[in-house]
Amino acid sequence: MSETGRKILIAAGLVVFFVILGIIYVFIANSKPDNDVTLTGNTAGNINNGGLFCEMGDKVYFANSTDGGSLYSMNSDETGFKKITNVSVSSLNVDNDRIYYVMKGGNGGSGLGYIRKSAGLYSIRHNGSDSICYTMDAVGLASLSGNHILYQHYRNNKGTDLDKIRIDKKDNVTIASNMVSPASVANGSLYYSGEGRDHYLYMMDVVTGASMCIYEHNMYNPVYQNGNVYYMDLEGNYNLRKYNISTGEDVLLTDAAIDCFNVYDNVVVYQTASASSSPALYRMDTDGLGVEMIAEGIYCDINITSHYIYYREFNLEGVTYHQSLYGAIAPSPFLPFE
Repeated sequence: MSETGRKILIAAGLVVFFVILGIIYVFIANSKPDNDVTLTGNTAGNINNGGLFCEMGDKVYFANSTDGGSLYSMNSDETGFKKITNVSVSSLNVDNDRIYYVMKGGNGGSGLGYIRKSAGLYSIRHNGSDSICYTMDAVGLASLSGNHILYQHYRNNKGTDLDKIRIDKKDNVTIASNMVSPASVANGSLYYSGEGRDHYLYMMDVVTGASMCIYEHNMYNPVYQNGNVYYMDLEGNYNLRKYNISTGEDVLLTDAAIDCFNVYDNVVVYQTASASSSPALYRMDTDGLGVEMIAEGIYCDINITSHYIYYREFNLEGVTYHQSLYGAIAPSPFLPFE
């Protein structure tokens, strides 16, 4: 072989070598290690209230109501605001690599508890790059559990099912053929109230799909935390109760009818029924003691992080209020700036 031929062969070999290196680099850069099966992407109480705030480590990811619900991040102490994407988001979930969210679309109805029909399920990296679309169909609530996203999937002429898809877009299956809420996931299990012949409390293994009834009591919006399930009592007057799975003890936390609630650590925040004579937002301990009024009026979208309670006035878009989770009652508008 001539000298020129050898140089051409070497050059060609180098090109192939660097192309292979590039392919390997792209594969490694875009590959994602599996999550632990016990990972949960957000708290059940936050997801039940729209999933507009989600905390991981010292970062909070949130839908900025002053910017059309666009996705932002900040430090847990409300410093270091950063815009991630212009997309209006809800049902925020986070793992070490990505942010999972429902893209908000038009609302198909109104009223507390009405499911918002939104424009698909997506994820992006923490820096806002590398968007993945899981479906462009309308989606209600969504939760991340381990390597799976559970989501309320609405399709024309079919209604809303609870579907499950892997974070790598594989194995999309229907796991409940009615509008079961995916909000309350913990340690690889989903705790939900039946939406068919009863509203009893069920527990489902997220990976296998095996499900069993664990409490024959009609309830709404169950929230599992540390062995207890907090719920709105359909057999009472939408009162807030706490059921201990191990002991079977069921405790009334407030005899007031409520519209919505959230639980974080040892704090419960709840809104008394809008139909009552003096509706208001309250804070109390998880044992039902230490009741304090946060604000008079009708509020919704109660989200909680390790430092703050976030909420908005019902039917008033664009204004979010915040209040210290444990400190004195002093609500004020939440005004994030990039």
